[in-house]
Amino acid sequence: MKLLITGGCGFLGSNLASFALSQGIDLIVFDNLSRKGATDNLHWLSSLGKFEFVHGDIRNKNDVTRLITKYMPDSCFHLAGQVAMTTSIDNPCMDFEINVGGTLNLLEAVRQY
Repeated sequence: MKLLITGGCGFLGSNLASFALSQGIDLIVFDNLSRKGATDNLHWLSSLGKFEFVHGDIRNKNDVTRLITKYMPDSCFHLAGQVAMTTSIDNPCMDFEINVGGTLNLLEAVRQY
């Protein structure tokens, strides 16, 4: 099975990725590494096993379409998102672009593939 985790370098994503690696699952991690600690999580995951890392932005339709087209995952955990409450209040438009627009990009890419 080929598993895609969007937001795979965040707290939840990296822990799920760690479990997937421990189970020998063929793993693709997609993340933009914008959150504090994401790069550290990526290095930690790299020490646990081999997987594909794709640096990209869930808001970018082309990034997401290329991701799905290239790797054609069997399953996906969509954990990419803007989670900080303060950011949601300060910049609700960006929050919407990431959380709603990003989800739509992923759904459309999967629907086409």
